[in-house]
Amino acid sequence: MVAAVPRLDPSELRAYAARDWAAPERLARAERAAQSVEEKVRIAIELYDSARATRPGWPDEVTRRADFEDHLRLKALLDQAAHVGAR
Repeated sequence: MVAAVPRLDPSELRAYAARDWAAPERLARAERAAQSVEEKVRIAIELYDSARATRPGWPDEVTRRADFEDHLRLKALLDQAAHVGAR
């Protein structure tokens, strides 16, 4: 026998849909900005170690090369924009 599903309250559904969905990201961004460099590095190392535990072969040479090329493109863009706002 299947239990009856309770009806959802339309006002609760509207309240849920209208909530501030960006709030968690704003709070997380503010929290990350307040972290020290040492804390950010510690977290990055933990994330890397966790990824390696899940996928021991990661990152492979193709992934490393693509990441390196992405960094080179970003550096070129930053170099091009270095003069913006300079006086």
